[in-house]
Amino acid sequence: MQIIEKIKSQIAEHRYSGSSEFLAMALASACNSSYKVSMLDASVKLDSHSKQLLLELMHIAQQPDFSNLDQDMALKWLKENNFI
Repeated sequence: MQIIEKIKSQIAEHRYSGSSEFLAMALASACNSSYKVSMLDASVKLDSHSKQLLLELMHIAQQPDFSNLDQDMALKWLKENNFI
């Protein structure tokens, strides 16, 4: 899925920033409802570009390339890279 790849790229590029940590948790949340994020944290930690990514992520099930397999693979990637 394109949105997953965009988020992964952003996280990898800015690995140790607070916004990347937040986006990693937001991606996990978009893949599995047991992960949660705070909208207050989104408001404070994210710049406008990252907020746009978050908005796209909030509509993950409506994406034309929606894939449960891609969601599972994203969770695996987040775990392998110690984001969750």
